[in-house]
Amino acid sequence: MTQDVPGRQQVFTLAWPIAMNAVLLQLILVIDTVLVTPLGEESLAAMGLAAGLGIVFILTYAEPLIYSIAETEPMAAKSFGYLKVFSVVLIGVALSQNITVYFNATGNSKLPFYANLFELPVNVVVSYILIHGLLGLPALGLIGAALGSAVAVLCRTLFLLAFYAKQYMQPNEAIQRLTGHDVKYHLKYATPIAGTFVSAVLASSVCMLIYARLGINQFAALTLITPWIKVAGHLSTAWAQATSIIVGQLLGNKRWELLDSFISKAWRASFIISIVISLAYLSMFFLFEWIYPELQPETLSTLWQFMPILVLVPFIRTSNTICGNVMRAGGDANHIFWIHALTQWLIIVPLSALLVLYQEMSAVWVFALILLEELIKGVPFHVRMHGGQWKKSLA
Repeated sequence: MTQDVPGRQQVFTLAWPIAMNAVLLQLILVIDTVLVTPLGEESLAAMGLAAGLGIVFILTYAEPLIYSIAETEPMAAKSFGYLKVFSVVLIGVALSQNITVYFNATGNSKLPFYANLFELPVNVVVSYILIHGLLGLPALGLIGAALGSAVAVLCRTLFLLAFYAKQYMQPNEAIQRLTGHDVKYHLKYATPIAGTFVSAVLASSVCMLIYARLGINQFAALTLITPWIKVAGHLSTAWAQATSIIVGQLLGNKRWELLDSFISKAWRASFIISIVISLAYLSMFFLFEWIYPELQPETLSTLWQFMPILVLVPFIRTSNTICGNVMRAGGDANHIFWIHALTQWLIIVPLSALLVLYQEMSAVWVFALILLEELIKGVPFHVRMHGGQWKKSLA
């Protein structure tokens, strides 16, 4: 039977398009940080503050909230202007991500990858032109970066919609056989997964609003490093998602005897991925002075203080991510939701408020909460994983 155990090559074949799609998507914010940094720390901090707010608040509570949180009035004005335009990006990303999931599920994961490749040069060129006012256009600064991202995401969305419409117009018996029971079954297992990501986004947004009180340079450092962390982190997420797809196939085919051997192989490989991510993070700090030559010394000093923490995080986070995705494949998404939500809302958000608003600690202590969160979640994740109950959750 051991010869039937899926190998690392099968996981890699599934993982690389997922990883590249996620990395290219995250590069929207990376490109913005690179292009906006020459405008100064205030513009960079304004972009970070805008990213911490949702579309729902834009026309109602966003403006007074931004002006009450921002360190300076110009920073608040820039942040609100960026947020209004960037809301278009959020809508486009939400739409295109839904289409991407459809293509991934139907085995066409390379098409979203091509769409992201198409988007990147559009983002760079349009953003640079609008930020600096080339080709006779006015120099829009920070808002130009948001407009460039909006145009690029719109192009990607239209690209995906064109192929989706072509494929959807073809007769599909599976869609015609869809019943109310199928929809309820889907919602039962999809709702906690969606809830996990919604909770994470909301908790992250609340924390970013709290971190805005750190001061412009320290908050600018957090704004700058956040998308870079996510870029490299997508490698472990993609590996975990690919692993969970194969786990789901084994469970669906009732090949329980192969599960432990396959997961063990995938887990050992994830340790190598953790080393790669850790080295990528370490290299990133040496590149910052070259990529962002306009950064002030205080901002660079803050970034270097993050380094020891960030080098350790991948080893814990990768293992946690494997646990979470594998257990979701077994139908244990509800348990995963509660681990994430309780850790975020009962520990990380209150501690963020305590450290920043009351203790007035530096950004490095706030950044250390990333490591603390993974350590706390790791205990219930691994206990549940080794317990094996998740293998029977779909039964």
